Amino acid sequence: MLRALAGHLGGETDRFVDVTGDEQLTAHALVGTFDPPLVLKGGYRPEYFMPGPLVRTMLAGGILYVEELNRAPSGALNVLMTALSEGYLEVPRFGRIESKNGFTVVGALNPLDDVGTARLSRGLADRFIVLELDYQPLEEEMEIVRRRCGTARVGFHAFAVEVGRESRGHPDLRHGASVRAAIDFVDLLAAYQPDEIDLETLRLLACTAFAGKVRVRPTVNRAACAIVHELIDTVLRRDHGGSLQALLQSAAGVEGERLAEAEGERRGAPGDDPEVALEQGGQSASEEERSSDEIPGMARPGGSGDPGQSRSVPMVDRDQSSEGGAEPMTAGGAFPTHRRALEEVLGRAREHVLRARDGVAHSSGAHVGSWLRSRPWSPEAGNGLDLEATAEAWVATATNPQSDDIRVLVRERQTRNHVILIDHSGSMAGKKLELGATMAAILAELSAAGRADYGVVAFDQELSEVKALGEEQDVEQVVDRILRLPEGRATDLGKAFGVALQLSERLPEATDVVLISDCMPTKGERTFKGLAGLIKQVPSLYICFTDERSAAIQLFHGERQMNLYEWWARRWVGEERFREVGEVEEVDRLIDLLSSGGPGGP
Repeated sequence: MLRALAGHLGGETDRFVDVTGDEQLTAHALVGTFDPPLVLKGGYRPEYFMPGPLVRTMLAGGILYVEELNRAPSGALNVLMTALSEGYLEVPRFGRIESKNGFTVVGALNPLDDVGTARLSRGLADRFIVLELDYQPLEEEMEIVRRRCGTARVGFHAFAVEVGRESRGHPDLRHGASVRAAIDFVDLLAAYQPDEIDLETLRLLACTAFAGKVRVRPTVNRAACAIVHELIDTVLRRDHGGSLQALLQSAAGVEGERLAEAEGERRGAPGDDPEVALEQGGQSASEEERSSDEIPGMARPGGSGDPGQSRSVPMVDRDQSSEGGAEPMTAGGAFPTHRRALEEVLGRAREHVLRARDGVAHSSGAHVGSWLRSRPWSPEAGNGLDLEATAEAWVATATNPQSDDIRVLVRERQTRNHVILIDHSGSMAGKKLELGATMAAILAELSAAGRADYGVVAFDQELSEVKALGEEQDVEQVVDRILRLPEGRATDLGKAFGVALQLSERLPEATDVVLISDCMPTKGERTFKGLAGLIKQVPSLYICFTDERSAAIQLFHGERQMNLYEWWARRWVGEERFREVGEVEEVDRLIDLLSSGGPGGP
């Protein structure tokens, strides 16, 4: 909530700073210190002062959040008193620091019986007001579980939430479970098929998820798992007549309804008759007219309308609100998509960095824009011996060595740009954004090594440029912006293909375009033939087809079924430029697709 509030307030980068209250938190760590080497060299000068979290938020008029406030040493917390009551801080050898309007300190406290907690001094406690946060209402807890777990075991979401809520009123528990327990319970259930869940398994998984998050009263002589088993039986008896079979049937019914809704959305866009859609390519005409030489929302390179002034191709304003009312690129908005830790995406990308099949990635110390490739020696070639490749060649032809067996490393310029088009419409928001974020992180690794340049454009019915080609931008910022994309409304594939066409026409180097989408157009051009005509004008388009609903249908029907839009996508680009990726862990399928793109491939 504080991050969202700080993002809403905007302004300086130090609008929100958080610290953890533990034994390592000191007064110097909160306020800041002078840089010792610089002080030894030039004395105590203001420019040598390194401000700490407290000073930074005071100067920015921001929010300092202290996690575990009542675990921090009292000596460290005493520096807050004057800042809170008088709005200034006296720093020895630096002077007085006045806080700007809006400066606030927020601390979170654990119950006093928790290990390592202590009472706040009366003077410090008197400077705070108390905001008591209760558990969320049932509807909000259900929504939290839905956002965190997606469609996984959606039929068990209500059951998991009810078990957690039931624990909060149990007489043998000092405190019940938070919504985290329900999330963990659903995640554990997702690893099992419906016919594998019996009462014993249900109780075992519930104990695993809930037992560590409840606190048994000291006077109660039984384990937490026994109480969790009782909670399972209570909710089963109250909501399902005590029958596990009734719970499983109810869960299957909910999941079936979700599948039916998804199937209805899929069939509704191009027409009621799938056979006619296959023959005619969906509807006979687009509902919207476009200018023949301009893509809506697309600015000319360089911003002046003259081609070739800049390698960056600006799209719509990154801070412009979409029709859905969300601002996709602001840090403080409400983002209804599933988000995985930023570190996981970056770690996965580092594991799958694209490498040329016979190339050697350039070292990090080299200038961006070139890389090393192993070539047979010639008088014109470089003089850097590729020792490993040469040794392998000589060993293989020891009886008759050839001059071509001598290999050297030759520096070559990059030859490809890569643009990722990420569909974040309603059917694509969630885990699928991780796939786009992972690919962006992979291409960022290559860009840093001089192997590629990349851009990212997100689209639903509007365009949002996340990163422009040729733009220097930190990879963590790019990935974070992708993961924060809001759930869009309609899908305008024609507008996305128009962007790809303009990029391909205007950039001097060859450009590979990667579309990550379920390829179901619901706005703009929606016919097979119309979209195929646009795609034919894009020289190098790859399609990463990904659709959560297809995976759900396969789960319940036990067989793989190709839907209409997958058929469309395969026909558009051919099997050699098409990959189906069901989960982000399968990103290597997309990597292999791009790596096999011929001599110009990455």
